Amino acid sequence: MPIYLIALTSFVLFLSTQVGVPVLPALAADLGADARGMAATLAAALMTLVLLQFFSGLLADRYGRRRVLVAGAFLGGISSLLCAVVGRWQFLLLLRILGGAADAIAMPALLGLTAEISEGRHGTAFGILRSSQGLSFAVAPAMGGWLSLWGLRVPFLTDGLLSLLAGVIIAFAMGERVQVTSTSRTAEQWGQLKSIFVDRRVYAFVLFGAVNNFAFPILSSFVPTKGQLLGLAPWQVSLVVASEATVYTISSYLAGRLSDRWGRRIFVLVAQPLIILACLGLAWSRELQSLAAFYALFGLGGSMTFLMSSVMMADITPGDRCAAVLGAFDALIDLVIFVAPALALSLYGPLGRIEPLLLLASVPAWLALAIAWRVQDTRPLVLALDQMC
Repeated sequence: MPIYLIALTSFVLFLSTQVGVPVLPALAADLGADARGMAATLAAALMTLVLLQFFSGLLADRYGRRRVLVAGAFLGGISSLLCAVVGRWQFLLLLRILGGAADAIAMPALLGLTAEISEGRHGTAFGILRSSQGLSFAVAPAMGGWLSLWGLRVPFLTDGLLSLLAGVIIAFAMGERVQVTSTSRTAEQWGQLKSIFVDRRVYAFVLFGAVNNFAFPILSSFVPTKGQLLGLAPWQVSLVVASEATVYTISSYLAGRLSDRWGRRIFVLVAQPLIILACLGLAWSRELQSLAAFYALFGLGGSMTFLMSSVMMADITPGDRCAAVLGAFDALIDLVIFVAPALALSLYGPLGRIEPLLLLASVPAWLALAIAWRVQDTRPLVLALDQMC
């Protein structure tokens, strides 16, 4: 099925973008970077992705999603291969920016292709896509650390080859389904994009996705830190982190399929109490088992609210504009990734404790829980039952 080809491509692309992250600080330091340079090298790709993704989806809708996705994959592959031979950390920084631009080109096209081939079953299609991404995030750090045993540049060589492989898969195994709009003016496309964001439901969907993207960077920073302070061994901290990634991957797949039958809103409503309970539990936990259990619970709730935000947005987006709209939508949600850790770190200084920060991670979930009751489901249960018959 085409969706599994897209999922495979997504897995390979996200695996490639993450496999070099564990060794980036060491490689930057080896090339002469100070602490600020190392931090800039780590943040460069994500910042570029978020900034450019607001607009890069227009390219996919105008020139063809498959074509643009292939271009992004090959650009990312080349930038990573050059990272494997770079001689100065400043050039490494520039190549990471180029890699972020490649991801910004590819991601909206990937979202557009997923919506395009779903044939009305957005939950199933996006569930498969997000679960493949979750799996790549679970595998990539361990793979990158293992590859680094053969040298700091080996993960980037692997990254580049994987990106090129993803480009080849899409180029030869996937065709264009939607007629491209190369004759459309950019101003006209931009006007069509703005017309979608007039719908006030969009901002509720942004909030549903932001719940996960606000909580996750805080928890992913301070849960391992708390584990370290509690005296857990590194392998035990890795087990805690893996519990969240594993549940996130499985939950994305199952929730997506079930939402095509039961509707979307029920999963948003269930997700928020799970996230709140998980944050409370993580703040209270004092041992390995409870940390792993509550972090896994967060993976369950976070996956559902994040997935449903994309699915509900896809439900109301016209097919000929879905790459541009979903790319801009994804970028809006990703902006929270910068705000959350900065806020948490600024509060950690005066507070001097981790527990309040873990509770802070749940704040958007309280707001989303109140708003979700007022948002009409984009796939009512009656419609889902009609399509099953």
